[in-house]
Formats: sequence, structure tokens, C-alpha cells
Amino acid sequence: MKIRILTLTSLSHFINDGNSWVLPVTFIFLITYLGISKFLIGILSGAFFFGISALASPLVSKIADKFTNYSSIMGIGILLWGIGLISFGYSIQLHFLPLVFISVAIAGFASAFYHPIGAAVLSITYKGNAGIALGINGSMGSLGRAIYPTLTLSLFAILNKDMTLDMLIIGIISIIAALPSIFLKISITKEEDHKTPSSSNTTSTRGTLFVVILLTIIALLRSIFGQGISQFLPTLLVENYGYSYNVNLGEAITIALAAAIVGQPILGFLSDRVGRRLIYAISTFGAALTLLLFLKIPNIALLSLFGFFNFSAFPLMLSIVGDFVPRNSASFANSLVWGLGVTGGGVIGPIVVGAVSQVSNLVFASEIVTIMAFVAGALTALIPKPPKRTKVPLFG
Repeated sequence: MKIRILTLTSLSHFINDGNSWVLPVTFIFLITYLGISKFLIGILSGAFFFGISALASPLVSKIADKFTNYSSIMGIGILLWGIGLISFGYSIQLHFLPLVFISVAIAGFASAFYHPIGAAVLSITYKGNAGIALGINGSMGSLGRAIYPTLTLSLFAILNKDMTLDMLIIGIISIIAALPSIFLKISITKEEDHKTPSSSNTTSTRGTLFVVILLTIIALLRSIFGQGISQFLPTLLVENYGYSYNVNLGEAITIALAAAIVGQPILGFLSDRVGRRLIYAISTFGAALTLLLFLKIPNIALLSLFGFFNFSAFPLMLSIVGDFVPRNSASFANSLVWGLGVTGGGVIGPIVVGAVSQVSNLVFASEIVTIMAFVAGALTALIPKPPKRTKVPLFG
């Protein structure tokens, strides 16, 4: 059963995170071919894509916590991704900006489904070994992120620069991938944590609430940096570092993102052994420093190191949540940290980068949001030591 759960959630993570990098790749297409301003792209990326996701994530996860069949809910999210991307492709063909916004809103709503639900399923299933399980699962998300930019631009070239057909093919892949999760019903048995005396329980609840709020703030700040950079990374490479809108751009992004395929399980494993707070802080400072170095020395190895550190947030942050939150509230707590923190930070980050770059340039805008990462890393020191939980075998 554990293998089936890990496989199913990993497939969903692959598609969800792969799709999330289709949009940044197409944003430079909108700027170059349709003349849309970077500020408007920032609004499109932040306020609609991530904004809808941030608002929807707690609601979706609260509903999911009332049911045991999480897999069908994950599948619905992947299905909506397919619909959103197909609609996005046709909106480009029609040059109809309102439909572009609606399509990206659908994609943003779809992105609200996977992370809190997938993390809750793995936290419930693997308990004390959730870090490495989330790391293995996260590496599949990283694989999707690494493959999809090259896939998108390869299809764009093969299809004679027909972005509508490009989005149709990628959307159909999502719809097909959603079917196993929807129809292969895997139920998760949620465990109640042992209750403590009333006074201790009240203190514990207050402590847990403090940690969730603190983690949400940290995730928000790191995401302002991470998502602000990510959504404009293809544009940054084209406008400032000599790349063209072709397969070579996709390959550069793939190299940058591929490092997290091994990075997530490695950092997830280290978080189980060394401590999640320390590894999360290291990854946050590492992402900020390597990005600053890349802006000054545009070497693909530095960009790859940025990807190694930056895209490690999934197994690290959500496994920290799992250390503090009762199992039966896991997906809702994850939705606050991921939906309001990580995804909510994505509302602010792209808008800030888009606005600053409109009056200056993308390099300066990238440097500005890096400040947020340093603050997030420093705040990690305030996270208390988590209570001990029973470990279970990773497989079995």
C-alpha cells in the first residue's frame, strides 16, 4: 500500500509541477510575440495564478480532511490543470486577454490541490520517515519541472510555433494522467494523536498555532523570492543573458531545475537525520547566495545550484509542519503554510519583480527580492524543537 501511495502521489506531483513551469515559459512568448508588458505579466502570474491558488488551497484541503479518499481530489486538480492549459492555448490564438486571465485562474485553482493533499497523505502514511518519503516524491515534482520547459519549447518548434496546439497536447497529457488518481481509490486512515491533560493540551495547541503562523510567514518570504525569480527566469535569460526563445532556452532551464531531482531526496534525508530546521535554513541561504552569484557570473553551474537549493521547499517545509500538527489536521495546516505562505508569496513576488523591472531591469528586480530569502532564513532560528514522533519503516 505504501508503494502505491508513493507512486500515485509522485505521478501527480510530476504533472502538477511540470505544468507549473509551462506558464513561465509561455510568459516570455506573451511578452515577445503579443507585446504584453512585464508588469502585466507579473499581475497575471501573481494575482490570478497564485492568488486563486492561495485562496482556494485552504478550502480544498478543509474539504479533503473530511474524506479518506484523497486520491480522487488530487486527480480532480490534475484534470483542471489540463482544462486550464487547453483554454490558455486557445486564448492566445484568439488574442483575447480576458480569456488569458480566466485560463490562468483555472490553472491557479488546479495548483491548489496537490501540495497540501499530497503532503498530508505522505505524512499520515510515513509518519517519522516523512522527510525522505516527501523527498522521493518531491524529486518527481522536480523531474516534471525539469522536463516541461524543454518539452514545451520542443513542441513549439516541432509544431511550427503553434502555441495553441502546444498547450492542447500538454493539456491532454494532464487529463490522461488524472485518470488513475480519480478512479484508483486509495483510502487513508487518519490517526488521532493521543490526548494529554486539558492544561497541557491548551498549551500544546497554542504552541502549534504559533509554529504554523511562523512557518507561514517564513514560507511567504521565501516564496516572494523564489516565485518572483521563477516566474521571470525564462524572461531573465532571454533579455539579459543572450538566450533565444527556442529549445536552447528550455535546455538551460531544464539543467537549472534538474539539480533538485537529486536535491530533494538528499535534503529530505538530511532533514530526517540532522534536523529539518537547519537544512531548511541552509537551503534558503544557499538559494539566495547562488542566485546573486549567477546574476554577476552567469554560469549554468551556478544556476543549477540555485535550483538545487530553491526547489527543496516541498519536502523540508511540509515535513516540519507534519512534526507539529496532529495527523487529522495535516492537510489543512499544510494548506495554510503552502497555500497562504508559499503560494501567497507567489502573489507578491512576480508583481514586485514585474513592477521593478518595468522601471529598471530584471537583474536589479531579482536582487531586490533576494532580501526576502535572507530574512526567511534568519527567521528559521525561531522555530522551536519539534516533539518526537514514532517512526515507521519507509517501505512495507
